[in-house]
Parts: sequence; structure tokens; C-alpha cells
Amino acid sequence: MRDSVRSSAITRFAGVITAAWLCGMASAWAGTSGSDTGLQQVLNDVCGDVGISTTSCPHMPTATQAILQMSGLTNAAPDFVRGPQGPVVASGFSALCTVSGSGGLNVCSQKNAINAVNPSAASPDLSNLTPLAFTTVKGQAVPVPFGTKGADSFFYAVAAPDQNGEPNTLTVVFDYPTLTSSSFTKGQVVGNVSLPLQVLNNDGTERPICGATGCPASLATLQITACSSGPGCVNGLAANVTGDFSTPGTIITMSASQLNIGVSVSSGPSPNSSRSHFILEVQVPLLITLGNDPAYFGVVPSGMIPVNELSGLPTAFTAELKPTFGVTPQAAPTCSGPCPSTTFTSTFPFCASFAGNGGGPLNPAVATFVTLGTDATTYVSSPVTTANPSGVPILKCPF
Repeated sequence: MRDSVRSSAITRFAGVITAAWLCGMASAWAGTSGSDTGLQQVLNDVCGDVGISTTSCPHMPTATQAILQMSGLTNAAPDFVRGPQGPVVASGFSALCTVSGSGGLNVCSQKNAINAVNPSAASPDLSNLTPLAFTTVKGQAVPVPFGTKGADSFFYAVAAPDQNGEPNTLTVVFDYPTLTSSSFTKGQVVGNVSLPLQVLNNDGTERPICGATGCPASLATLQITACSSGPGCVNGLAANVTGDFSTPGTIITMSASQLNIGVSVSSGPSPNSSRSHFILEVQVPLLITLGNDPAYFGVVPSGMIPVNELSGLPTAFTAELKPTFGVTPQAAPTCSGPCPSTTFTSTFPFCASFAGNGGGPLNPAVATFVTLGTDATTYVSSPVTTANPSGVPILKCPF
């Protein structure tokens, strides 16, 4: 039965590709921050294939997010989704891309986005995970291919299982070799990290937790500060999160532990640097419900284990995950209604800035999108440019 599901999926994929070309989707800005109605239409088709209605299909403001969302729903790497065998997305002026640039096509990581893919893992062993690498250019965190000389910040994301083996936590690790000092002055801000938290309402709907300037310009922010004593002070550091948790628009501060968010700061070597340096690990509860994320619970053909209707791969979830606050599997932040392609300004859901040695202003370190596959694979993607073809910046970090 699973073979028949997979065969049907392949046929449907071919139909999506054909429809994309007939609808003129070759003009889309593949993997950049640009938005395109053709991309959204293909995402709507993919949603339909995995049991999500058009009205419930996430509306993505940028091409990178649309591609990433399709990755999660189809259990396929972003560059496959962009390529000629997936839902075809074009880059710049109608060119397709491949990983190698074969056939005269663009290289995806040069014209589109740079990605990292990790299967679910019981512990975030960095030596067994693939990071997204960044360097700082003109005050911004810019993604570079892993292994690039000069990369000074590394971001890992992986889904971790509970005692029953089902994923219930998204673990993100910020490996920052630039910060080698572990001595901070009391009250010093050591780091700011944005998190795309959502609250589960009583009626089953979800609401994004916004920052001081509202969504999507600012999201919930985890702040690490130096301390000497008091509640929440652990090993000289405190972790607090600000956002409109209780009432939309009313910003309050809560400790990370109050939100069931695990925060661990360490100083030591990593696969990216043999010198002891700053490493921040954040564990955020996953928020996945049948009403909002039906694809993650799949279908059960003839009594078999649940599978993704499009890829035919087993889904990783059988029980709903309903924390009060958590991150969803979507490539947040989404938008409601039309997403303008020339003036819309959004923020990366995972942004991070960290202190330098000797204090001073925080340095941009991470700017990326994350989504979760129905099999609990984590997909991370950052566009190589944050401006649309007119040169208008439409993606930024709030710090």
C-alpha cells in the first residue's frame, strides 16, 4: 500500500511542476526573500496533497519560506524542491537551479539560499549535525556555505524526542567561536535571540507572540544577561523572554523556565573551533495539533503506520503536542492576506546577536528560517540576499 501512496505522489509532483510552468512561475525569485503568487499557488497545491485545505495552507511572505514550507510537507531538501525534479522554482530571471549548477543552471547556494538538514536526534551532538554557517557583512549576519573560510557563527537545529521516542522539542544551538571570554559584568547583555513562539488558544487556534513593535517586525526575544544572584541566575547568567504572552500588544517579561524553555550556556571547544568559546543551547517545546497541522499526523492506509500522503514516508507524530507556548512546524512568520512583494518588511524568526570580547555592542550572528518535516527532519534555510529584485530590503533582524 505504501508503494501506491508513493507512486501517486510522484505523479502528483509531475503535475505540480507542469502547472508551475504553465502559470508562469519561472518569473519567481527562487530562494531569495522575494514573494511571488506563483510560489504560493504551488505551496497551496502541495498543501492539498497532504490534506491541508487552501484556506488553512500557510501564506508565506517570502520565497525562501515558501520553499522551506514545501520541504517540510514533502520531506525533501530545499534544493530538491527548487530543482527540476521538485515543484520547480526559478531564480532571478527565470533560471532554474541545481546543487552543482550542472546543465548551465544556477548553483542554488549562490543564487538562492543556503540550507542545513538534520534528522531527529536524541541529543544535540554537534559532531553529528550539520550547521548553517554565517559571517558578518556590513552589520548583518550573512549565510555562507559550511566550510567557508571566515565563517564566525554556526547555527544548529534538530528535533529531539521524548521518552517514548516521539519528537516534542526543537533544540537550537548557537555556536559562536568569536566570543572566547566567559567573564561578563553584572547586567551586561550577553545575547539576544528571537524565537517564533506561538500561544495555543482555548478554541484551538494559535497566535504568534510578538515583540514591542508588533509582528512580524518583532517576535518574542530571549535575552541572556550577566547576573550575580537572584531568581533565575544560573552560573552567572539569567535567561528571560519578552513578548505579549497574556494580552496582544502588552509586552511582559517571563523567565525562560516559566515558559518551559530550556537554556544552557557553556564555554568549550566545538567542531567549529578548538578554542573554548560561547555556546548557547535553547530547547523550545513543539506545538503541533491535528487541527492546525494535519499533515504531521498523516494517513493510515489499511491499518499501517501513518504516512505522509505525498512522500509516502512515515510521519513522526501520533499524539498532539499542546504546550501553552511553543514553536510550530511552519516556516514562520506567516502573513494573513496578500503579502506585498516590494514594500513588505518582515523579520527572520531565528535571529541572534552576541557580545564580543571586552563588551561593546552586540554583533549579528544568525538570521534564518526553520521548519520541521512530517518525519521530524529539521530544515534550516537563509536566503543569499535579503532584497527583492528592485533592491528593496524586505528581511531584517530586530537587533
